[in-house]
Amino acid sequence: MNNIDDKNLENNPGNDLSEVSDKSAETKTEETSVNDLNVSEADTEIDTDKTEVLDENEENPEGNSEGKVKAKVKKAKKKKNHKKLKHGTMATVLTVFFIVVLVLVNIVATSLFERFPLTIDMTSDDSYTISDETAEYIKSIDKKIKITVLSEESEFTSTSKYIRQSNEILKNIVKSNGNISLEYVDLLSNPEVKSEYEDTLSEYDIIVETGKNHERTTVVHPQDLVNFSSDFETSFQQNMGATLDAFIEYYGGMTAIQSYTSGIESNCAEQAFTSAILKVTDANPVTVTFLTGRNELTALTYFQSLLNANGYTVNSIDITTQDIPKDTNLIVMGAPSVDYTADEVEKVSAFLDNDGDLKKNLLYIESVQQPDTPNIDELLEEYGIKFRDEFVYDSDESNASNGYVFMERANDKFMDDIKDDSLRLITNVYTKPITIDYNEKQMLTCESYIQTSDTGYTMDEERNELTSGVTITAAVGSKATFIGDDTNYSNLIALGSEYFLADTVLQMSQYSNRQWILSLINGVTGKSADITIEPKTVEGGLFDLTNTQIRILEWVFIVIIPVIILAIGIIIWIRRKNR
Repeated sequence: MNNIDDKNLENNPGNDLSEVSDKSAETKTEETSVNDLNVSEADTEIDTDKTEVLDENEENPEGNSEGKVKAKVKKAKKKKNHKKLKHGTMATVLTVFFIVVLVLVNIVATSLFERFPLTIDMTSDDSYTISDETAEYIKSIDKKIKITVLSEESEFTSTSKYIRQSNEILKNIVKSNGNISLEYVDLLSNPEVKSEYEDTLSEYDIIVETGKNHERTTVVHPQDLVNFSSDFETSFQQNMGATLDAFIEYYGGMTAIQSYTSGIESNCAEQAFTSAILKVTDANPVTVTFLTGRNELTALTYFQSLLNANGYTVNSIDITTQDIPKDTNLIVMGAPSVDYTADEVEKVSAFLDNDGDLKKNLLYIESVQQPDTPNIDELLEEYGIKFRDEFVYDSDESNASNGYVFMERANDKFMDDIKDDSLRLITNVYTKPITIDYNEKQMLTCESYIQTSDTGYTMDEERNELTSGVTITAAVGSKATFIGDDTNYSNLIALGSEYFLADTVLQMSQYSNRQWILSLINGVTGKSADITIEPKTVEGGLFDLTNTQIRILEWVFIVIIPVIILAIGIIIWIRRKNR
């Protein structure tokens, strides 16, 4: 401002005051303009706090207004760039972190799915799920087991919907225990594999083994993975002039499965694989030999399958020409319609005696269709058992109807493996009653195992007589010997009818026949019942995926979804960087 002396003030009081006022106003206007500019620039670029403004004024007390504005704008831009860099770096770090986490989750999830059965079975009847009992048994195995499929997996699963289903069940079994390994080997490219095993191997066979150098080995064939219906097998034999088994033996099980899919009743892969594992891990394997050659009235097909499924080694011999194998623990005589010769009876008797060591067993099945069999009868009487030419019934309608009779257990010995004791045992009226000659004689005992209720009765058609009261229809005779401090036994199990073990009856879960006979066989042979495998009907084609669908799912979850997520992350990063 100009100095105002007293003289000028006195001579021009009005004008001078006006001039001073105008100049002062100009100065204020200029300062206001500068302040407005400061506020405007600060608001536009970045919020500048009051402390920074004060610091700036203190640093430049003598500076002009324009210099202050430029300094503030420069500092605001610098701070904005700093914050942009800070936010951009954070966005980059978060994006990289998200991608790393995504990759790690994918790797871990893949490993878990490979190691553990984390799959979800979406079929209506759990087609790919193994039973709880099988799962628990598989988890308990502490031996190393190697499973080898003699085919590439893609080729194996492309053959049939039932085989594809079986392969998933096999993989679920393998995932349940780290001691079990699975390998697919193309037999055509590796023909030397055949020379390592004694069994005759074919493409698509499945080898299950334990120990070094193939110590214990069994083979699951493709036909073991499915059940052909009995109606189909009968029709096949009538139309083709040969049995289905003969066709399979000549052309192979896989050819039968592919050619006659319509004849398949169900999938039995769980039974086949678990049975194979039982056989190679059982410390004391049990062999059952079926005696043939005397026009047996019952083939006991399902009974053989039941034994196979539960880890028994099952075979058959012609008693008229072959000797009973020494490693056999139980022989089965299925209602022979021709009496055994004295030599054949001697074979059976010598087997049970086992050079005085005993520990052998016989399951004998009687039938009302049999003619007189005096030689066989003599053997049975040695163990205290006589059959009468009568049939059984029951006057109580709750115990009998339409030709069928419900039976009761007379003995709980060897019944430890029955899981559901509420089920009833069934047979038909054409069941022969048993008379027990003695309960105990020297080293021999004979006990009733199955009988009618106290309202039961028997009918003798020839004499037209009825006998009321409890009637025995199944018994066990035992011979004992002392070996050191131990007592050894040979047992003869006698059933009054083949219907006890008929295929149709054993397949019915509402009756206890299956559990009863398996528990009894386990008991007399001393087999450890780690698991009892019940037949499970699993229909094919309920939720099968084709190879194309599988590849599409792999691309979607392994490639497409991760790429989309990565692209979204990059777009977000670029947009935040340019803000």
